[in-house]
Formats: sequence, C-alpha cells, structure tokens
Amino acid sequence: MGYGIFRRMISSLITGVKYIQNQPSVKGRQGESVVSRTLRQCCSSEHDHLLNNILLFDAHTGRSSQVDHILICSNGIFVIETKNYSGIIYGNDLQHEWTQILAYGNTKNKLHSPVKQNATHIYLVKQILQNKYPVHGFVVFVKNNIAHIQSGSVCTPQTLPACIEAFKPVNGTLTDDDKDAIFRRLCLHQESYAVTPREHLDHNRKLQTDLKNDICPRCGGKLLLRKGKYGKFYGCSNYPSCKFTKSIKD
Repeated sequence: MGYGIFRRMISSLITGVKYIQNQPSVKGRQGESVVSRTLRQCCSSEHDHLLNNILLFDAHTGRSSQVDHILICSNGIFVIETKNYSGIIYGNDLQHEWTQILAYGNTKNKLHSPVKQNATHIYLVKQILQNKYPVHGFVVFVKNNIAHIQSGSVCTPQTLPACIEAFKPVNGTLTDDDKDAIFRRLCLHQESYAVTPREHLDHNRKLQTDLKNDICPRCGGKLLLRKGKYGKFYGCSNYPSCKFTKSIKD
C-alpha cells in the first residue's frame, strides 16, 4: 500500500470519527454523561438515588417523556434537563422559543425553551408521585454558554451541585424512607409502562399535532385564549392544577 493511499485512509477515518462525534444524539449523550457524573457526587448516602435517561409514560394523555436525570436526595426531587448546545443562546423563563446564534452571527436557530420542556417533565413526575412531594428542576448547559440566558433554573455542570445544595425545602428535607419510596415508585412506573423508542417518537409527533390543535401537552386539557399582564396567550383549561401556557405566535 502506497504512503499516499494510507494517508487518505487515515484522513477519511478521522473525518468519519469527527462526523459521528458531531451528531446531535452523540453530543447529547456526551453531555448527559458529564452531568450524570456531577449528580453522582451529590449522592451522599445509600438512600440518595439517581435515575438517568428514563422514559416516563403519562397514562392520562397517552404521551411519554424522556427525562435525562432525576436526583432524589435530602434536599428534594430534582428533574434535570441537559443541553449540549453550541454558540450563543438567548432566552428567558417567559419565552417559548429561544435563539441560538452560530458561525459568528451568520446562523440563527429557533429552539424550544428547555425550561418549558423541563417544566412538562416536572409536571409528569409530580403526577406519578401523586403530588405527594414537591419536585424541582434545573436545565444544565454543558458548554457553559448561559451568559445571555435569564433564568434562575439554568446552570452549568460546575455550579449544579451548589444549586442543589443551596436549595432549601419549604416542608423540610426528605427522610431516608421518603427517598427510597420515591425511587421505588418511579422504577415501578417505568417497569409498568415500558415504552419503546419508536413509541416515544410516535408520542412526540402526537404532541406536536395536539399543540397545533390547542390541546395541552401536559394534561390533555383544552388551551384557551386568555389575557394576562404581558398580553394575550393560550392557557390550559385545567389551571391552576396545570399551568402550561402557549404564546399566540407559537
């Protein structure tokens, strides 16, 4: 084999590896691995539990949600969404769409708000636990590009442990029995409602269709036109038990 052919083979191999590494699914798993290791450090006793990459099914709406991480510790139950986005990200808690800027401003992408996405996951976990425990959430940006995000629930892997540690439960910390019971409940739910990846994709397509038809993606209620402090919006008919909202332009 000639040296030139060998160099081309190596170059093609490196290009292929870089292509695979840059695929969204691969980058997402890499980010989740980083956050999982960080959350594992927050488990200080055998009664603290961490669930990674689990599919939860909502029996009321027939939809499933893929949750990156659920941490059960003394300070509470934390639903964690991991994002491995590149570029500059703009967004806040009120916006349903955030903006991603790439290539020195030459490319702009619209992103569904990860805070709103995680709020739906939090709502589902609360339903599974029959609203017996408060559930909280954080969105972790692995690339630390949160300078232009205005949200108290967004952090980086480096600041995540401090955010969880600083959280002060209103009704006191969870007992060891509480933590074990919550863990068993979530595991039992996952076993009882096993969802395949294909079924999850079908559920996501149904969710998008429901949104277009003004059906709440969290509880299946009707989205009604309402008027609030910042103008008109669509709110769930099951408010206040469900606080999902959709902007007029969505």
